[in-house]
Amino acid sequence: MRLLRLIFFMGCFSTTGLLSAQTSIQFVPEVYGTTLNGLFKASIYNLSGVKSVRLNIVVSEAKAGKIAVVQTGNFNIGPGNNLIPANILRSANIALSQNPTANFIRRNQYFPQGDYEYEFNLLSASSSEEIISGQVFSHEISPPAPLDLIEPYDQDEICEKRPLMTWQPSVPAIPGLLYQVILVEMKEKQNAVEALNYNLPIVNQKGVMANLLMYPPNSKELVQGKKYAWQVTAYKDQTVINRSEVWSFELKCQDTVTTILEDDFGYRDIEDLVKGNYYVADGFIRFAVVNSYTQQKLRYEIQCVSHPNTKVRSLPNITLKRGHNKVNLDISHNSSFKAGYSYVMKVYLPDGNQRSLRFIYKEKE
Repeated sequence: MRLLRLIFFMGCFSTTGLLSAQTSIQFVPEVYGTTLNGLFKASIYNLSGVKSVRLNIVVSEAKAGKIAVVQTGNFNIGPGNNLIPANILRSANIALSQNPTANFIRRNQYFPQGDYEYEFNLLSASSSEEIISGQVFSHEISPPAPLDLIEPYDQDEICEKRPLMTWQPSVPAIPGLLYQVILVEMKEKQNAVEALNYNLPIVNQKGVMANLLMYPPNSKELVQGKKYAWQVTAYKDQTVINRSEVWSFELKCQDTVTTILEDDFGYRDIEDLVKGNYYVADGFIRFAVVNSYTQQKLRYEIQCVSHPNTKVRSLPNITLKRGHNKVNLDISHNSSFKAGYSYVMKVYLPDGNQRSLRFIYKEKE
């Protein structure tokens, strides 16, 4: 008799384990664990036949304890991946606790900063105790770091009709995160935010995986003398994760592009070159810099803006003497530089300051 009971118990245990293995709950707390509505973004993966089920969700926070209990009505799941039906979402019972964290959620409709645990239990519709699948997810909610734009810089004047747009990656990193880049023309008397909200976009690029965007070839090029506004949004699926400020810039080439002619041996101050914004390097970069300290090597680096993955190598060493220095940087024989490409040179001055010079490389004729 005892042997029969043991066999029966082991059979029940094996059946429950098999059901759990055949059905799993999929949820991404980093993306959807910040709101009550986000809890319903969970999906149910089912390897067996059609089942009638219901879902219980318990949300807890490490310091506050239990925050919310969500109970759905009965619904069916079939083989494959199943989303929670919309009518089930509308009729779900949501009970919030009586504590400061739950009260914050009542007022603001999102979860405040904290260390959260999300317990999902998928129950059989025909039984109040049979758990088909149970899974626990955890996530620490912290304020996202600002999504900072890099270039074109705010209120800058540029000379690229198809500029490269760059920004800092969204932090914390989320698998599958994508970016949307919007650029619009600013009309007269509009500020950048108004332009972005009301004007038709020149660039509206979704699905950007990296934190840079080469100007789309199907977008019309920018026009001399006009101002533009742009913004980057980080998102996953249909959920916005982070959004940058709105920056503006102007396309103004006439006063900002300076070509060094072959017979021009003048050396301009590094400060003047930086203010000039863009510089056409005809095989050489010539500038003057003051070193008030002892003789030392000039620290500098050059990066390719047109193709960020391209490495600029074999740059010549430059030694600064004390006092006024005229620097003649010969890059005409360096194969790292390509005609028509844009570059940025970062110079680390002896006094600790840093200067950045953007230039377009032109082969020496």
